[in-house]
Amino acid sequence: MNIMQIFPGKVWGGAEQYVLDLSSALENAGHRVVYFARDSAAVRRRMDGVRQVRYLKFSGMADLRSIRVTAMAMAEEEIDLVHIHETRFVPMVSEAVRRSGRRVRVVLTRHIARGSRVSFWNRRYFLRLHRIIFVSDLARRLWTEANPWMSAERCRVVHNSIPPLAGGMDCEPLRLHYGIPENVPLLVFTGRVRRSKGCAVLVEALGRLRHLPFHMVFIGTCKPADYHRELSALAVRCGIGDRVSFYGFTDRARQLIRGADIGVAPSIVREACPLSPMEFMQAGKCVIATDNGAQPEYIVSGKDGLLVPPGDVDALTSALASVLEDKALRLRLGRQAREHFEADMNYSRFVQSVLKVYR
Repeated sequence: MNIMQIFPGKVWGGAEQYVLDLSSALENAGHRVVYFARDSAAVRRRMDGVRQVRYLKFSGMADLRSIRVTAMAMAEEEIDLVHIHETRFVPMVSEAVRRSGRRVRVVLTRHIARGSRVSFWNRRYFLRLHRIIFVSDLARRLWTEANPWMSAERCRVVHNSIPPLAGGMDCEPLRLHYGIPENVPLLVFTGRVRRSKGCAVLVEALGRLRHLPFHMVFIGTCKPADYHRELSALAVRCGIGDRVSFYGFTDRARQLIRGADIGVAPSIVREACPLSPMEFMQAGKCVIATDNGAQPEYIVSGKDGLLVPPGDVDALTSALASVLEDKALRLRLGRQAREHFEADMNYSRFVQSVLKVYR
């Protein structure tokens, strides 16, 4: 199958990594993938030298050049299917398919949990879609409730996954980096370090547990860039200033997770299907996450991890205390999380589910 993948954004985030990981797996399975993207420094840094990518503006239906070039590529590359990952691309790609003169299937993946009602004038383009993939049942339910005119048969749920992590450690382990003793539980957060991810709630909850041994490491870019200063000041006020560290951005986060005892994903916003808890589950680590998105669709609290309400400092404190004080509990939760991931959430299963949607 000849597949065209179109990266959704100008930054490199979870959706962009989703596209690259999926495409690599499709190529390994014998399919051919052509890449298009909106021109940006972030995408160029990640893709140049790795894959051949064509860059266009993709700025709307008035962007006739992007439509024309995409249509020509569909014809020249004999594209069978286009996979897009942002709803605003639907009209443009639909028009490009029409101009290409080919019978090209178009699949859209919705990576967000939001209603987003489609205008009456744009419905015709969505009705031409072969399928819509929703990364969770929550995402599907919210969108279809806002757009009841879309056929339920075209709407499929395929939960996110992450590919296996190959190779050993090629970076300094966190315990060595920060001088953390082996008998001190290591907690890790991965992702954008920002207010919406519940980072301040986590620091406040840990402050209530300062009588227990632990060290907390935030891995990821701060937004705003100086947000770590606000969190550091909060940690000092909570009496744990020397036990909270900020590693910053790294593409070795999944390797660093291997040294963690507990993963925490305390987002206070509704998540469509967050990857961070999955990373901890895949690594066999005890994970504590909030229950305000699709997390309950793949985590059973008390079995595969612990779920708490978003922004609830009391509940998060209680969950943290239970696994900090009970090593056997956190080991059991981590083991069962890995077993669940390997049996039901592994990447091979994910790719096969996407291929079924493509057909």
